[in-house]
Amino acid sequence: MRKRLIPGAVILLCALVLALCGAAHAEEAENITGSCTVKLCSKNFKAAKITDGLYTSYWESDKTAHPWITVSSKDPIYGLYLCFQKMPEHYLVQREKSGGEWETLYEGDTRFHHMYYPIDGYKHLRVYVPDKGKTTMGFNEIFAFGEGEIPDWVQQWEPVPEKTEMLFLATHPDDDILFLGSVIAWYGIEKQRNITVAYLTKSNTTRRSEALNGLWELGIRTYPVFGEFRDVYANPNRVSQSYKETGGKDKVQGWVTELYRQLKPEVVVTQDLEGEYGHPQHKMVADAACAAFELAADAGKYPDSLDKYGTWEVKKLYVHLYGTPREQVEFDWTVPLESLGGQTPNERSADAYAMHKTQVGQGRKNNGVFTPFSVEEFGVKRYPNNIFGLYATRVGPDIGHDDMLENIEGIED
Repeated sequence: MRKRLIPGAVILLCALVLALCGAAHAEEAENITGSCTVKLCSKNFKAAKITDGLYTSYWESDKTAHPWITVSSKDPIYGLYLCFQKMPEHYLVQREKSGGEWETLYEGDTRFHHMYYPIDGYKHLRVYVPDKGKTTMGFNEIFAFGEGEIPDWVQQWEPVPEKTEMLFLATHPDDDILFLGSVIAWYGIEKQRNITVAYLTKSNTTRRSEALNGLWELGIRTYPVFGEFRDVYANPNRVSQSYKETGGKDKVQGWVTELYRQLKPEVVVTQDLEGEYGHPQHKMVADAACAAFELAADAGKYPDSLDKYGTWEVKKLYVHLYGTPREQVEFDWTVPLESLGGQTPNERSADAYAMHKTQVGQGRKNNGVFTPFSVEEFGVKRYPNNIFGLYATRVGPDIGHDDMLENIEGIED
C-alpha cells in the first residue's frame, strides 16, 4: 500500500525543491558601480578613471598620510572588487556606521592585486591605509555589486603554492598566452595539474592587470608570480646586453634559481632560446631558465635563496621550439575539450589574449609587412605553440613524445 505524505511533509518537500531550484538558478549580481559615488583623497585624477571598466586608465593618490577612497550607493552593496594599480603594504576595507564612525570589515589581503570582498549590504564603504607616514594607493578599477551570484569574471585567486608540479616561465604579460597558453590550459585545466605561471617582469601596472585578466580567462585560478625586473628591448640584439640592461646576469639568474627552489617544480616550461621572433629579453629568460636547472641544485650557489628554501632538482626542462623531433613533445591543440566548454586550447588562448587590451595593434614587421600579434598568427603559424623540446632531464628521455610529465614519479594522470 502506498504511503501518503502528511501535509507538513509535503510543504517541507516543496520548500526544499524550491530552495534547490533557487540555488541552481540564482541570479548574477548586478554591477552597480555606475550608480555609486566614488570620492578620492586626492584629486589629481577623476574618479571615473577607476570606474570606467578600462584597465588602461587609473588613479593614484598623492603621497600622503592615510590615503583613502570611499564608495557610496543608494542601494545595498554586497560585493567590492578592487583592482590595484599601487597596493600599499596595509589597507583596510571599512563600512560607515551611524554617527560617521568607520568599522573595519577586512584587513586587506596584499597577496593579490585583484581582490574581491563580500559585503553584507552596506551602503557606505571605505578603503583606507592605516599606516603612519606618507604613502600612496592606486587603482586601475573598482567594482561594486548588488545581491546575487558573483560574475565569473570577478577573480578570486588561490595563493602561490608552496610546491608546484609544473612551472611555466614567461618574459612579459601576453608571452604566456601567445606561446605557452595552450599547453598551460592543457595541463592546468584539462589535466588538473598543480601549475604556476611566472613572469620575469609585469612590464607596468596596467599590463599586470591584463596578465591577471588573461590567465583568469584562460581558466587558471592560481595566482602567478611577478618579477620586478624592467621591461627592455636590448640593442644590440645580444643576450649579454639584455642581461646587462635588465639588471645583471647574476640578478636575473639568481631570481630564476630562487623561483625553482621556492616552488619546487618537477617540470619547467619556458620560451624559445631564439626569442620566438628574436626578442632579446625572451632569449635571456630562456637562457636563465636553462642555467638555473643546475644552479638551483648547487648548494654552492646563491646562498640567500639556499638559506630560505634549500636546493632543488628540477626533473625536466622544456624549451619552446627547441631541438629535433627526438627531443620534442608535440601536441594537437585543435581538438575541442569538454573541460574548456567545447573550445579547443587554441580557441581558449585566443579568448585569453583578447584580455591584453594594450597589445591591440602591436606586432612585428617581417620583410616590410606588419603583422599584429595574435595566437593564430604568432602562436600557431609562425612559432608553433604545440612544440617543445626536452632541453634537460634527470629522469631519462621521453618515449611517447606527447606528455611533459612522462617519467615523473608520484604524479598520476
